Amino acid sequence: MGYHHVGEQRPLHPLILVLSVLLFSLLIPAVQANLSQSVDGGELFLSCIQDDECFLTSVASGEEIISDTIFASPAQPDTITLEFEMEPQQKEVALLPTLLASMELDLRFTGEVSGANKPELEISLILGSTVTTWNFEAEIVPVGVTSNPYTLENEELNLNGDRLLWPEDTVRLRLTFLLDRPGTWELHLRGASFLNLDIPWSEDVDSRNTDEPSSDLEPRPTDFETIHYGALLENDRDCWTFEIGEHELLNIYLEWESVPIEIQQSHGLPDLIQPSGRLSKAPEVIVREDDDSTRMTYRWRALPVGEYILCIGGTAGKFQPYIWTGQLAFEGIGPLSPYEFDGKAFYPAGTAILGDEDEAISLTQSGFGLLFISILVMIGFVVDSLRNSTSKILRFGLFSPGVILLLIGGIFHPMWVLAEEVQTDSEIQFDDLIEMRLQQLWDVSYPGVPEQVLATHLGATWGMLDGDNLQLRLVVEEAQPLPDGRWQLIIPELQDLRMDQAIFGQVARGGVQTTDEGMLEQQTVRFILFAGRALLLDLLMLEAMMVVDEPPKSSIFHVDFDMVTAPASGSVSVPAWATRPTSVSASDWVLLQANLFPKQISVSLCDCDFDLLDIRFTDSPGFDIKDIPPQINIENASGLISYSTPVTLLGMVLCAFASRTEYQRRKKARTLAARYFNESSKWD
Repeated sequence: MGYHHVGEQRPLHPLILVLSVLLFSLLIPAVQANLSQSVDGGELFLSCIQDDECFLTSVASGEEIISDTIFASPAQPDTITLEFEMEPQQKEVALLPTLLASMELDLRFTGEVSGANKPELEISLILGSTVTTWNFEAEIVPVGVTSNPYTLENEELNLNGDRLLWPEDTVRLRLTFLLDRPGTWELHLRGASFLNLDIPWSEDVDSRNTDEPSSDLEPRPTDFETIHYGALLENDRDCWTFEIGEHELLNIYLEWESVPIEIQQSHGLPDLIQPSGRLSKAPEVIVREDDDSTRMTYRWRALPVGEYILCIGGTAGKFQPYIWTGQLAFEGIGPLSPYEFDGKAFYPAGTAILGDEDEAISLTQSGFGLLFISILVMIGFVVDSLRNSTSKILRFGLFSPGVILLLIGGIFHPMWVLAEEVQTDSEIQFDDLIEMRLQQLWDVSYPGVPEQVLATHLGATWGMLDGDNLQLRLVVEEAQPLPDGRWQLIIPELQDLRMDQAIFGQVARGGVQTTDEGMLEQQTVRFILFAGRALLLDLLMLEAMMVVDEPPKSSIFHVDFDMVTAPASGSVSVPAWATRPTSVSASDWVLLQANLFPKQISVSLCDCDFDLLDIRFTDSPGFDIKDIPPQINIENASGLISYSTPVTLLGMVLCAFASRTEYQRRKKARTLAARYFNESSKWD
C-alpha cells in the first residue's frame, strides 16, 4: 500500500518489495494492529517504511515524514492518493462504535509561489464492507503560522447497520488530495497522524471455539455430568453422546456468555435424541438473564435409560461462547424450580426517589369550585354596580381593583389552569407509554428483523429514537422536596405496576403461537426477556427524571422531550438509555447513566405449566442528588399567578367592602331625603 498520482504507474521490483516488508517487520515491535476492546486497541497510527509502503499500525513507527515535489497547475491538477491498510490484518471479531472517537492528519503543502496551505482533502475510512467519507476544503495558512492538522472528533460512522468486523475484514484509510500548483507536500507521521476507534467489545474467535465436537454424524463422547466449554460459530452444530442412567429428572444447564446483540446466537431448544433415534419432547424451560450471561435450564422427566445425543445449533453470521453441564436427579424442589418465583413482578417503586418523604406535599387537580363561586360573586357585584354611585373613591379606589383581582384570581386563573390541564392531541398518558414501548419491542423481536434494528430500538430511552418527541401528560399526587431546593414528583402508577402482567398482556395481544407441546415460541421468550429488562430501565430513568424547580401548584404535569442520540449504557449485549432529551447535556446524561444504572439486573422466565416472570435488580449505591440533571423540561399546570386563592379573597373583600360602604351611603341618603321632605310638608 502507498500513494500514487492518478494516471501514473510506479511499479516496484519484487526484490525491493520483499526487502521492504522485511525492513518493516524489523522497524515495528511484534504487536497485533488489531481493533479490539483492549487498552488503546482502537488506536491506529499512520506508518510508512518508505513513500510507497504505508500501513496502519498499533505503534508509531517508520518514517517521520513522507513527501514529494509535484509540478501541477490549474490546467493540469494533480490528484494524490495515499492508502494505509491495517497490518497485520484483523484477527478478532469486534463490535464497531457508531462514532469515530478522533482522527488527526498532519498534511502540509508548500507552494513555490503561494506559500504554505492546507490542500483540499478527502478522507475515506473503510471498515469491512462499509465506507465513511469526510471532506475538507482547501485553506490558506498565514505567513508565520504553523499549519494545524486536519482534525475529526466524535464523527458518525456510516456502518449501514453492520457494526460487526470479522477476522480478516478490511481496515483501510484512504487520503485523496488535489494540488493545482507546483510545490511540495508533506505528511508527518511517527504519532503526528493517527485515528482512534473506541471498540466496545471484541473476542478472539479461534481461542474460544475449542473443546467442541465436529458434527451431527460424529458426536463427541463425554460424561453427562461434566462441564463442557465451547462456542457456536455461525451455523455450527455441536453434538455430544453420553449414557443416561436411572432418574426422575434430567436437567441440562446451558449458560451463554454475554455478547453484543448483533452477534448472539438464537438460543433455540437443543435437540436431545433418545436411544430409539427419536427426538425428545420439548422440555420445561427456565431462563435467567443478566448483564454477564443467559442461563437456561432444560428439564425432562422420566426419559428412557440408554445412550443419548445432544446437539446445539447455531445461526449464520453469529458467534457466542457457552458452558453446559447435565444433572440427573429425583423429583423435588431443585435449583431454579418454578417454586423459586414469587409469582408477581412489581416495579420497585421508589428506587430513584431522593426526596424527603416526611416533608412531601399533596397535589390535587384543579376543580370548578373556585371558578363557579367567583362567577356567582362577580354577577352579584356587577348587578350591584349598575346602580348609580356618587362616590368615585369607592368606585375606582375599592370596587374596580376588587373586580380586577376577582377576575384574575377567581376566573382567569382557574380557566387558564383548566386549559393547561387538558390533554393535548399530541400527548400520551403513562399507560399509553407502557403499551407503546412493549408493542415496539414486540415488533422488533420478530425473526428476520436485523439485529442492529433490534439493538437500536431496545436501547432507546422510553422507546424514543433520535429525532422523536416524547409528550407525556402525568397526574402526580405527591411531590417531595430535594436537598437542593427542587421537587421530585411521585408517579402513582409506578406504586403498584405489575410488570409481568403488562408484558404477558402484550404477548396475548400479539397473538402468540405455541409449539405442539404448548411451549412458547423462541421469539416470544426473547421478547419477554428483552421487555423485562428494557421496561425496568425505562421506568427507573423516568422516576429519576421527574424533578421540577418550583413547588408544584397542580397535580397535572406535561413532559416535552426532544430526543437525540447518546452513548449507550449497560452491557454491549443489551444497550440501554441510548437516547437523551435535548434539555439534558451530554455530560449530565453520562453522569446520570453511570450512577443510576443498577449493579446487576436479572430477568428470569419459567416456560412451564404457568408462565412465570421474575425481575430483580441490585440498585446503584452511588446515585444521589448531584446526578440529577439541572435542566429538565417538565411543565406544571400552574396558571397565571402563584397565589390565586388569596388574590381572589382579597378581590372579594374589596368588592364587598365597597358594596357595603355604598349601601350605607345610599341608606343615609334615603334617610336624609325622607326627613327633608317631611319637614317641608309641615310649612305647607
